[in-house]
Amino acid sequence: MKKIFTLATILLTGQVHAQGMMETNLGDSKILDYITSHFSASYHGEMYGVRRDTTSEDAKDREIKDFKILHNPSLIYKPSENWQVLTTAEFKFSDQEAGVAGASYPNAFYRALATLTRKNILTESENGIKMDLGVGRRQFNTGSDQSLEGEYALASYGNNRVFSTLSKKLGDVDSSLFLQYLHNDYKKTSDSTWKHGVELIPSISLQLTSNLSYFFNDDINLNTAKTENTDRPFSITHEMNIGVLTYQWTDKISTYYQLKYLHLESFSAEFQSQDDYLENYAGLTYAFTPKQSVTFEVGNELAHARDGRDGFSKKIAYPELALYVDVAM
Repeated sequence: MKKIFTLATILLTGQVHAQGMMETNLGDSKILDYITSHFSASYHGEMYGVRRDTTSEDAKDREIKDFKILHNPSLIYKPSENWQVLTTAEFKFSDQEAGVAGASYPNAFYRALATLTRKNILTESENGIKMDLGVGRRQFNTGSDQSLEGEYALASYGNNRVFSTLSKKLGDVDSSLFLQYLHNDYKKTSDSTWKHGVELIPSISLQLTSNLSYFFNDDINLNTAKTENTDRPFSITHEMNIGVLTYQWTDKISTYYQLKYLHLESFSAEFQSQDDYLENYAGLTYAFTPKQSVTFEVGNELAHARDGRDGFSKKIAYPELALYVDVAM
């Protein structure tokens, strides 16, 4: 009888222990399932080979000798189907010498963005158009780090924003309109400081054939001046992808050609306060998996018009190189 009781105790103890282990594993599994179903992360990296001087007539060194890097990690949390929280940050590095024209940010945190989005306020099936609404905060590095003092310290803490995305599918055409209001949270002001801003990004994507696709978008920024001492009450930044043609050769290899137009107009009416550029890029993308890819790109400035004077760019003969890395989880 004692042996039977002892055996029963051992079996019962083992069963309780096994049940506890199952509950622990089940709990871990639930946590893991929640993380994988509600969180996603991505990384976008950009590396550039930059020429020191391609414009002046007496430039002696046009070789690619400078290096720029951008690190851009992002994290998305979706507590439910229609709510999304996004956080993303940018870290920049440049080995260009201090004082070089066009020198990039030093090796440090540059800026971050956090947004809260309510998706499917309207749906295409019920309302004929899909609409998302959101709020966000852009935060800049204002130079608290000693490496960012002087020319690198930014004059703005960041900006607050409210945005909406409208999208609709018309046959084989996917169209969308991103509309955003921005309020500048400035640290100090100058004649170039803006107070209110509106951003419009219309976009169209079209599948021309089973392998060939076309994409267009236009990023338009209109800002009002903070001070009343400016020549113009508005500044305009206008960056248009006239067309991006992408051809999918295999499930892993694709190529693209991009033609871009840029227009810049500041608050000032002084000479050379308006710029117009025409640029083009060609790239090759290799996708290791649907979520991991690397892209090699070459591009240059084709034409440059300033203050109404047109001309081909001297940079045509000196293309620059870029490498992009994208990983999603």
